[in-house]
Amino acid sequence: MARPRTRLLSRDIILDAALELIDRHHDFTIQGIGKHLGVNPSSLYHHLSGGRDEIINALRERFYRKISLDALRDADRPWQERVEHWIRSYREAVAQYPAAIPLLMGRMVDDRPTLAVYEALVALLVEAGVPAGQRVAVVSMLDAVVFGSAADAVSPDPLWLTSPAGQPALHAAVAAATPSERVVEGLSLAVQASVAWIEVLAARGAAEARPSGSPAPGDA
Repeated sequence: MARPRTRLLSRDIILDAALELIDRHHDFTIQGIGKHLGVNPSSLYHHLSGGRDEIINALRERFYRKISLDALRDADRPWQERVEHWIRSYREAVAQYPAAIPLLMGRMVDDRPTLAVYEALVALLVEAGVPAGQRVAVVSMLDAVVFGSAADAVSPDPLWLTSPAGQPALHAAVAAATPSERVVEGLSLAVQASVAWIEVLAARGAAEARPSGSPAPGDA
């Protein structure tokens, strides 16, 4: 029998299938991908030998490939701008497939592309002056902003069904807002608040590091 002219499987075909299953069921299995593609599940390991874990890592790599590490390392730009760029570019990457968020967050990060994204962020926090003991907490805060906003992007519009009698405060707030801009404006506020809080932590760290009685920079 002649061999088929086209390959039945490839790395990208497998990842596309995984994403289709995630969109439908919010998860995937090796058996499910094999059934979806009409192939023996064992054949998937020829392309992604690490199975489920490698597929999740490959999806991360696909999502995050557009994040510019050079832009995050550009010392000619203030760190505040680069932190904002990190938040927005990472959030844009995650928001491509919001159904995959639980999978992305539910497995230890050990793949190089994702580690590089977080290494760039922590280097920014070092540059900003955030004390070492608070850097991981700041990363967790920014993760909450990124993944929360990405999930919020697929929420219904309008989100709340209110009445003046039942929820007077919420009803008035919804009436005064622009529904279509809710997610965008919410992200902008979160970015501003995050950068401002990082500045506060850095200033506190600098103050605690100064010898007692020493003037703050600019006070002399």
